[in-house]
Amino acid sequence: MFFSIYIKDRPGSGPDRVPAVEPHRGYIKERAHTILAAGATFAKDGKTVEGGSYIVEADSLEEVEEFVANDPFTLAGIRESVVIQPWIKACFNREFLIAVKPPGSPDVNEALITE
Repeated sequence: MFFSIYIKDRPGSGPDRVPAVEPHRGYIKERAHTILAAGATFAKDGKTVEGGSYIVEADSLEEVEEFVANDPFTLAGIRESVVIQPWIKACFNREFLIAVKPPGSPDVNEALITE
C-alpha cells in the first residue's frame, strides 16, 4: 500500500538542517526501493526549504511512522508537523489509471485500466 507523507519543518530550522543533510540523504538512499517519489518543499521564494513530501510503499501506517521517526531530519529536531495518509495511484507518470466505471471496490494500488 502507498502512503503520502507531508512534512512541515520548524520555522528557522535551517541551521539545524545543515549537519543532517548528508545523513538524511544516506537514509533516503538506503530506503529508495520503498520510495515512489520524494523531495523538498520550498517557500514561495523557491529557495528556502520548508519541509518535504514523499510517496512511500509500506505494509502499515506504523511502518511509515517509523520511517519518519528515524529520519535524520526528524532526529535533528527540525520537524514541526507530519501528515501521513494512505494514497492511491490515480494518475501517475502522465497516465490516468482509474477506470471511468470501476468493476467494484478496487484495491487502492491497482491500476484498473487494462488494454
